Amino acid sequence: MADALATLASMIRANKEEEMRPIQMSIFEAPACCCNIEEEEKDDNPWYQDILLYVRDRKYPEQATKNDKRTLRRLACDYVLDGDILYKRRKDQVLLRCVDAVEAKLILEEVHEGVCGTHANGFTMARQIMRFGYYWPTMEGDCINYAKKCHKC
Repeated sequence: MADALATLASMIRANKEEEMRPIQMSIFEAPACCCNIEEEEKDDNPWYQDILLYVRDRKYPEQATKNDKRTLRRLACDYVLDGDILYKRRKDQVLLRCVDAVEAKLILEEVHEGVCGTHANGFTMARQIMRFGYYWPTMEGDCINYAKKCHKC
């Protein structure tokens, strides 16, 4: 903020004859754009259900084999539970919120075509979504398919 104001100040030529008007800034308490996902339908069986069950309760799915249990324990090391929200921990320790298919569809639409939508290609869109802090395992493929189906692109 200070850099922006300093740059702005250096761009203005001050004449002693004219009166300088102060710059007015507004700080809003609420975001300008929001999406209430709670009102939308939820996925009853999200992709992360087994991981969530293991991380929260240390329980395995009913028909899990010995190999499935070992795989689930290995996968669960990369996930963190905060309240009821499951996060995937990246290699750089950044936490990404795990989302189900319904939320993923809304996120795809908003990032690609929303208020700040840039109609980016699939790979760029997947990286943007990860920077926004969301994760699902088929993200890159879903982004590529979504961008291919876009009529404006």
